[in-house]
Amino acid sequence: MPALRELQQAFAAGLRGDARAGAGAGADERADVRAGAGADADAAWACDDGIAAGARLQLYRNNSRALFRQSLELTFPVVRRRVGEDYFRQLADTFRCEHPSCAGDLHEVGRPWPAFLATRLAESPYAWLAELAALEWACADAAVAADAPPVDASVLAAIPVESLGDLRLVPVPSLRLVAASVPVLAVWRANRPGLPGEPVDLSAGAECVRVHRRDDDVELRAVDAVEFAFLRSLAEGASLAHAIDRAALPLERLPSVLAALFADGCVAAVHAARPS
Repeated sequence: MPALRELQQAFAAGLRGDARAGAGAGADERADVRAGAGADADAAWACDDGIAAGARLQLYRNNSRALFRQSLELTFPVVRRRVGEDYFRQLADTFRCEHPSCAGDLHEVGRPWPAFLATRLAESPYAWLAELAALEWACADAAVAADAPPVDASVLAAIPVESLGDLRLVPVPSLRLVAASVPVLAVWRANRPGLPGEPVDLSAGAECVRVHRRDDDVELRAVDAVEFAFLRSLAEGASLAHAIDRAALPLERLPSVLAALFADGCVAAVHAARPS
């Protein structure tokens, strides 16, 4: 009887074997699958309960593939709608072959998806779909991020004027920032499930989006490139003064940018100096 680790590895290989064969694998790869992970020989250790070992393994294999696809469909419904169900399924099977699930949490299945699409669709007219996927992943990731109560802008009143430049604003854990070369937020809004799917002019230009969760809802807000650079610097731990310099944010805009950030509940803490 194989050791538990060997059993687990053989079972996992058996589950992945059919994905390799069905995702555009060559003849040699399909032969490897039949001779290895996907064959009855790899399931010889399975108990005989009236169903052949290979057939029993096939049941799990089908369920595993279906759950993987379903997880991607639920996380990236807009990408699925834009490419169509058949092509999305093909992409999902290829993606599973190249990026098999490495976690027990189905949420993690989609983490490499935007990068996968960026590579897969590079130099094609559909390369922008990777940016759309990045926005959908930001929404999904923000939805499950840790909770942290936002602070009110009134905390700034206690900071001496001479120390304002040294402030570090700590964003809530759900804050995500997505920059795209096309109007991804407009595409996302027009193609949400249940909507008719109005066409969007992709030549309208770049769009930057701030994503975060407030209460039980994920909120998305378009920001311009300067504000985006400012927020990214803050998220990276830069002081207020350094973030302003890096983003070339005009000082006259600072009050409105900060007001929106606090009003939307995006700030979890304010530090007068970097914590030691």
